[in-house]
Amino acid sequence: MRIPINYSAILGRLRMRVHRAFWIAPMLAIFGAIATAASVARLDFTTSASLGGVLTTGGPVGARNLVEIVATTSLTVVTIAFSVTIVALQVAAAQYSPRVPRQFIRDRATQFVMAVFIFTFVYSLTVLRSIHEKEGFVPQFAVTLAFLFALASVVAFVYFIHHIVHAVRIEQVLRQVEEHTVASISANYEALTDDDPKPQLPDIPAHAVPVLAPASGIIQRINPRLLLRYAQKEDLVIEYTYLLGDQAVMDTALTWVWTRDPDREQPDPTGDLRKRVIRSLQLGHERSVQADVAFGLTQLVDIALRAVSSAINDPTTARASIRSAEIVLVQLSKHRLGDRLIKDDDGIVRIAVPRRSFGDYLDMVVTPLRNTCPGDMAVMLRLCEMLEDVGRAAAHRAEQRERIAAQIELVKRAAIRAVEEQADLDKIFRAAHSVEVALVGKPPQLS
Repeated sequence: MRIPINYSAILGRLRMRVHRAFWIAPMLAIFGAIATAASVARLDFTTSASLGGVLTTGGPVGARNLVEIVATTSLTVVTIAFSVTIVALQVAAAQYSPRVPRQFIRDRATQFVMAVFIFTFVYSLTVLRSIHEKEGFVPQFAVTLAFLFALASVVAFVYFIHHIVHAVRIEQVLRQVEEHTVASISANYEALTDDDPKPQLPDIPAHAVPVLAPASGIIQRINPRLLLRYAQKEDLVIEYTYLLGDQAVMDTALTWVWTRDPDREQPDPTGDLRKRVIRSLQLGHERSVQADVAFGLTQLVDIALRAVSSAINDPTTARASIRSAEIVLVQLSKHRLGDRLIKDDDGIVRIAVPRRSFGDYLDMVVTPLRNTCPGDMAVMLRLCEMLEDVGRAAAHRAEQRERIAAQIELVKRAAIRAVEEQADLDKIFRAAHSVEVALVGKPPQLS
């Protein structure tokens, strides 16, 4: 049987490389500038009287000086813009989270502005070579375009300063992480229905054999359906070991495989089976929020934890981060989470994929903050408000209600241990009671 090609992994890897590559837009600008200059320099018409003489190019010396100034200025502005970007990266990493700066590298506006500067610089250099003082030849239209591109670069630089100032604001950072994470939920999870089953991973029997990882890396994508036909043909059950976003370690089990009949000969984990398992996975060097919802929540929690640290002490930012996490959790409560079982046409489980449950995602947000700052009233009250809103969204799902009830009980215990003032404790208890009211589906008590 021919080993199927994991096209989704190939396309996913290509999309991730294009998405995180900063050099693509500048490289396209370089080649585009050379092609544009080479083409325009051959055009034989002038703009001598355009706009009252503003676009006149003059003789060869004047044209050369103009293009040289445009080229020099463009290169200087590129250097300034790049320096501003580096400063923004340092501020974001120090103030928010070391995982946030990737947003600035992947920011399309920043890449576009850099491309405009580089295009103008390379275009001017190329046009400069076509000006011949001895022959008196001046590609007037090309020189006029260099002037116009210089004006466009000035506009782009003003826009860049405006954009970078807004991009480093915490509200913008949180909004981007929140939007990308919510989009990842819709792309990777199906909407939840009332009659959805709650699958559990099958127990791995003693005769199961491991398929070992060929290298270390982060699990970026899993495409288990590539193994379905093979597992059905060989009467196998295949269970993946790692979750999305986990760090796979070389020579540890990627999957466990066994035959449904324990008396049959077990499959060879080093041959064709291993190739198929490896092709069903996408290993990389960094996590991506496009397929890994947990990574988006991790970024939001990192920002909140950094904000409540003694070095920064910014509870307002922590509360804003919790609000963004709340938006993500409300959307998660509406989707089918938990382990995934893939069955063949006969209803036999062939592939088992472990996935995070709603409780896992909830714990990912609440536990670090509850343990880090149990005495911070602003953060603890915001956690209670988050649990109330998420509880109201998940009130008709028993499993999610239980998870939220368990978390609010832990929040109360943490506050009892850390908060000394009874008045503050009373606020926590009232907020916890509001969560309990939300979980039973009753309207909030606003008085």
